[in-house]
Amino acid sequence: MIRKIFVCLFLIPFTIGATIDHESKVTYYEKMVHVVSKAQASTVSKEIRDVWIELQDENKECVQLQKKLKQQNKGLDKRASKLQKEIILAQQRNTISVTGFRTYLRFRKAEQDISCMKQKHQKIMLQMKRNRLRIRKIKKQREKYDSWISRLNRCQAQLARRFQNEFQDMKEEGTPHWEQTIPGDHDLPAYGFVTSEKQTTNYACPLDETLYVDGYSQGWIPFIQNGTISAGTWSYPHGGLHLGLDVAAPLYSPIQAGANGLVLYADACVPTNCGYLGNYCGWPYGGGNTICMLMAVNDQLYAVSLNHLSNQIYVVAGQQVHQGDIIAKSGNSGNSTGPHTHIELFQLNISVQEAVQRFRQGADFAWGCGWDQPATCSDIACRIRPETVF
Repeated sequence: MIRKIFVCLFLIPFTIGATIDHESKVTYYEKMVHVVSKAQASTVSKEIRDVWIELQDENKECVQLQKKLKQQNKGLDKRASKLQKEIILAQQRNTISVTGFRTYLRFRKAEQDISCMKQKHQKIMLQMKRNRLRIRKIKKQREKYDSWISRLNRCQAQLARRFQNEFQDMKEEGTPHWEQTIPGDHDLPAYGFVTSEKQTTNYACPLDETLYVDGYSQGWIPFIQNGTISAGTWSYPHGGLHLGLDVAAPLYSPIQAGANGLVLYADACVPTNCGYLGNYCGWPYGGGNTICMLMAVNDQLYAVSLNHLSNQIYVVAGQQVHQGDIIAKSGNSGNSTGPHTHIELFQLNISVQEAVQRFRQGADFAWGCGWDQPATCSDIACRIRPETVF
C-alpha cells in the first residue's frame, strides 16, 4: 500500500503540465461563452460539461490520495508512539552498572537494539513529515480544481442566460418508453420504497371500483432536503420561460417522495451526468432521466414530474410510495447545465383511475397544458407553481 502511494506521489509533479492545460481550457471557455453563436452554443456547452467531468474525476483522485495519506499517518503515528515507549523502557532496563564481561555484552547488545529502534523511529517521523507536506500540496491542487469547476459552472450559467429562450427546457417531441409507463389500473403493487417510517395506512392511492383515494398526506415535505432554489417557476432569474421549480443539489443527492403517491412513469435511460444545453434526450424530450407521479395531499390530487435525475431511480411505474420514501437520486441529465432537479406540478380535477387512463394514452407529462405558456389549464389539470404548495 505504501509503495502504491509513493508511486502516485511521485507522479504529482507531472500534473504541472495538466494544470497549465486546465487553466488554458477554462480561460478559453470563459471567453467563448460571451461570443458563441446559437448554432454552436450546444456544442460548447457539451465541451464544458466534458471538461467539468474530467476535473471532477481528477479532484476525486486527489481526495482519495489525501485520505490514504492521512490514514497512513495515523498508522505511522501509532507505531511511532509504541516505538518511543519501547525505547524508554529499554533505556530504563539498561541503566544498571556494568560488572563483568557477560553483563557488558548484554549492555552493548541492548544499546545496539535501542539505537536500531531510534533509527526506525526517525524514519517513521521523517515519513510522516513527508506525508504532511504532500497532503498540503494536494490540498492546494484541490483548491485549483474547485476554482476551475466553479468557473465552468459560471460558464454554463452564462450560456443558459444567453440562450434560455432558444433552448426550451422540454419540448413536445420525442417518444416515451412505453415499457416504463404504468401498465394499467388493476392489481397494482403495494407500497415500495428504499427507506421510510412505518405507515398506518395500507395504500397511498388504492384504485378500486369506487375510485376512492385513501391515505392522503396532511402536507408536503421537500423532495430534496438542503437543496437550493436556482430558478423559480414561470421565468428564469434573467428572463425566459421556465415552467417549473429548479432545486440545485450535488449529484446523487437523495430525492424523497413529497407525499403519498402512485408512480406513472420512471425511466433512467441516459447517464447521470450527460447534461448540457440543448441535449434533448429522455421523455419528456430534454428531461433526461424522469419520474411522473400522482400525489394525494389534503383531499386534492396532484401530478408531479421530476426531471434531470441520475440513473439511480428506485421506483417503477405502477409502484405506490409513502411520503418520505427515497425514490431516486439527483443528477444532471438531459437539457441541463448543472446538477439540479426540475420539478413541475399540476392540480388535477379528475379521479386517480381517470388520471391513470389518461396518462396511458400518451404519457403526457404536461397533462394537456402544453410547454409554451405559464399557468395554463386543460380540461383535466392546471399547471401551478410548486412554490405555492411545497
